[in-house]
Amino acid sequence: MIEHSLPPGATIDHLWQLRVAGEIRVRAVDWVAPLPQGLVADYSTPDGDVFVSTVLVPLVCVRCPSTRSHIVQGRWGDELTLICIRCGTDWTGRWAGIGDDDGAASRALLKQIIVESGFTPGTGVGDTIGDIRDEFHAGLWTPSRIDQRLADALPLTVQGDHGGTGPEAIAQCMVSTLPDWRLRSLRFSEALARTIGLLRAPGAGTDTETLDVLDSVMGLARTIAALEPGDLRHEPEAQIES
Repeated sequence: MIEHSLPPGATIDHLWQLRVAGEIRVRAVDWVAPLPQGLVADYSTPDGDVFVSTVLVPLVCVRCPSTRSHIVQGRWGDELTLICIRCGTDWTGRWAGIGDDDGAASRALLKQIIVESGFTPGTGVGDTIGDIRDEFHAGLWTPSRIDQRLADALPLTVQGDHGGTGPEAIAQCMVSTLPDWRLRSLRFSEALARTIGLLRAPGAGTDTETLDVLDSVMGLARTIAALEPGDLRHEPEAQIES
């Protein structure tokens, strides 16, 4: 397993949130079989020598079948946290690897993704969500009627005091529009998924940046909810992930 180093200028307490455009594939155990005596084993266990067959598999959302465009979140040394851009579900990335009972492979994969992302020190999560909002105001993406339905429901379900049900409330709103996923805007979905990740992170309830981001996203939702029908997109985005 390759040991990655913390990027220059970065700190271990920085919370990374990175969207991986395609699938995240990991090597998992497919099947295991005992070896006859005398054959060389790939892997030894307390019960004897075995042959281990592995296969590359995508990390799949635990709520919906999505395998693409997950948000990867965590601090340096954490296990990998994934947030589904379709339904807002967050979960810890674990898979059936060889001899990996303590999450070492999950922590190594998070470090690999961070290093390969070309992270720029000083780039905050809030800036990324702010970019999504600024792109909307600049006309770089157009909300759809499904985005508006989603945005209209958000202020009614997210607690005004940013309480513990906030992340799940956002996720439930996203789940309600899953049948019309292809009509949702990728950037709006990404903003909501990133917000869920921030609210799930330790200390989110008292973190000023997190609360500011939630207020920013709710402001974007209110703006989308107030759009006229003629300002909305009625066809799938050309670049939407399947």
